[in-house]
Amino acid sequence: MSRRDSAEPAATPSGRDRRPVAPDPPARSTASPPETPADPTSVRRPHAVRRDIQGLRAIAVVLVLVYHLSPRSLSGGYIGVDVFFVISGFLITGQLLREAEARGRVDLPRFWARRARRLLPAALLVLTATLLAVWIFAPRGFLPSFLTQVAASAAYVQNWVLAAQSVDYLAAEAQVSPVQHYWSLSVEEQFYIVWPLVAFLAAALAARSAARRGSGGRRFRSVFALLVGGIAIASLAASVALTALDPARAYFVTTTRAWEFAVGGLLACVAASPARWLDRIGPRVRALAAWSGLAGIGAAAILYTDATPFPGYAALLPVLATALVIAAQEPEPAWSPSALLALRPMQWLGDVSYGAYLWHFPLIALLPFVLGRGLGPSEAAAVVVATLLLAWGSKVLVEDPFRTGFSRAWPSGRTLAITSAGMTAMLLFALAGVQAADRAVEAERARIAAMLESPDPCLGAAALEPGSGCEATPEQLPIPEPALADKGPKRCLDSIEDSEPTPCEYGSERPDADRAIALVGDSHAEQWLVPLDRIARQENRRLVVMAKASCPFTAAERDFVTSPDAENERLRQSCTEWNKRVLAELERDPSIDTVVTAAKASNRVVPQDGLSWRETAARAYEERWSELPGSVDRVIAIRDTPLLPEGVLRCVTEQGERAARECAVPVDEAMPEDPLAEAASAADGVELVDLSDYFVVDGAVPPVIGGVLAFRDSNHLSWAYAEMLTEPLAERMRDVLDPGGGAESGADAAST
Repeated sequence: MSRRDSAEPAATPSGRDRRPVAPDPPARSTASPPETPADPTSVRRPHAVRRDIQGLRAIAVVLVLVYHLSPRSLSGGYIGVDVFFVISGFLITGQLLREAEARGRVDLPRFWARRARRLLPAALLVLTATLLAVWIFAPRGFLPSFLTQVAASAAYVQNWVLAAQSVDYLAAEAQVSPVQHYWSLSVEEQFYIVWPLVAFLAAALAARSAARRGSGGRRFRSVFALLVGGIAIASLAASVALTALDPARAYFVTTTRAWEFAVGGLLACVAASPARWLDRIGPRVRALAAWSGLAGIGAAAILYTDATPFPGYAALLPVLATALVIAAQEPEPAWSPSALLALRPMQWLGDVSYGAYLWHFPLIALLPFVLGRGLGPSEAAAVVVATLLLAWGSKVLVEDPFRTGFSRAWPSGRTLAITSAGMTAMLLFALAGVQAADRAVEAERARIAAMLESPDPCLGAAALEPGSGCEATPEQLPIPEPALADKGPKRCLDSIEDSEPTPCEYGSERPDADRAIALVGDSHAEQWLVPLDRIARQENRRLVVMAKASCPFTAAERDFVTSPDAENERLRQSCTEWNKRVLAELERDPSIDTVVTAAKASNRVVPQDGLSWRETAARAYEERWSELPGSVDRVIAIRDTPLLPEGVLRCVTEQGERAARECAVPVDEAMPEDPLAEAASAADGVELVDLSDYFVVDGAVPPVIGGVLAFRDSNHLSWAYAEMLTEPLAERMRDVLDPGGGAESGADAAST
């Protein structure tokens, strides 16, 4: 969870993502760099700083920083994180090997205490600063999500949280969190917990099987290498499989990344071998290997894009390329890259890379809220300068004192207790902030709901009524703010993964409500829940909602064309099965006499019989409606709502009062052909409801209409604007629905 599409404007943070499978692929976030020990080692120089590794870290941090500031400039810059993972695997494995050989065992508390002193002080400092900045500058609607991710980052489970959110269809275009980059630190911490346990197990097995005095060290290396090799093979297989099946989740989970650390670990085992295999390779060959490795890293950074299935097989290129550079061991020939990697700026940047990764992403994510606009070239340059200054300052004032200063003499138990207390405090502060933010969001939603009960005559959709005399696109801040656009009071949507419908009941609660309306379809049907709930109450009917993300109510097979083949097939079957079970649910409830449906116009289906996918879709809608049980008397199809650019809410945030005009989209771009509307126009007994005139102003579709934010993302209505369309929708449905209780039911609606 994250890279963004290459069309994204420069200086916009790239997050990860979460990837809803049906819409466009999400952005992938890169990671903050793995921490490396203060004394990276070399086989040839056992206790010297490896200048080539410092240079690699500098290259990796530049890749990620450029990618996050301008993803179009370096579409594969996210592979910098893979470079860091290999470096960490090499250095930490080497450290464990030296300790086991020197002490005959692995001191787990001592190892973890060293990692805690090195990593946690700076990480908690940045989390604290970010939490305060989020509370002060971020729109209130973003606070619950942002603070939840701060809590996840403090507990070092951010990668698993993002993996879970990667299949959240409703979060497809969610705002990137300023701590989203902590996902890689979470992977790192999990590596630091598990890896010494693997070494501990290897030491125990080696001790039990040692056949003669003095062989323990060599036997330990062999056993450790076997365990690491097994992890590498299993993790790579899992990475390839999950990337094909669920690439959004595969990007974040630890199991698909462990092999990258293991590659570095295997290299460390080879480097530590008494046979000195790497030293036997000639300097010219090693120089060529180093250049080849750097070329491989550069090729991946330039050629890979957000569409590249990753990690999977694609990660082999940057991982093995990094291993080549490390294995070359600073080759001596003058034409080797050693002098380049050893340049003083490269060494300095490698030295502060941990802090640079910690600080850069909160600046990129939060500065637009402070400025009220996106980051241009000058702001991007300012972010780079601020990142380097903060990284240098936190290293000198925080990282170095904790690593080599006063805390160095602390016993391991005290170090672990103090750092754990810091993590716990940050976690509790963040969770308390989430609760306070939830209350603030609920209060704002209640205020807007009260406003909608008795709206201003020129507010929202009312401004488009003929003869209203209202300005449809006034210059004013939108209601609600973009951060609250998806905070609706009612939701009922099955996951894109679900194959079993979960009906939700709304509408009239009167005992004589013996008829029901069923709202069925994908999320573009579910977005009409709020107005249909009010209409059902007015008509004294129950409302049964069965909706599934990215799955229209159709007889055709949904085609998830942006997904890998295995994932496409799995989701296609899920949607088909869900459709069949919805038909069974409608059969079981004879009180449902009306079906209301809608669907996203641009979602493809598998073409059949030589027809285009749109022709197939139109025919399949008619087929599905013909399969409805006899208890269903009428079908109402709602024409799809407009489709706007993915960054529309960012435009609204940046343009503020000018958003209605500056972020508008021409009608011909926003309203593609709708197969469902075409089918409804041709089918007998199906009524088409077209509310397109409530979205068009002067030949364009503005995101803000009558001062109300009409969309919660690029293709769904905001709950506030949908509610304001209740009366227009009701008027166009009355000719189809039997009003039943008439004035009495209307009074009931007013009382609710």
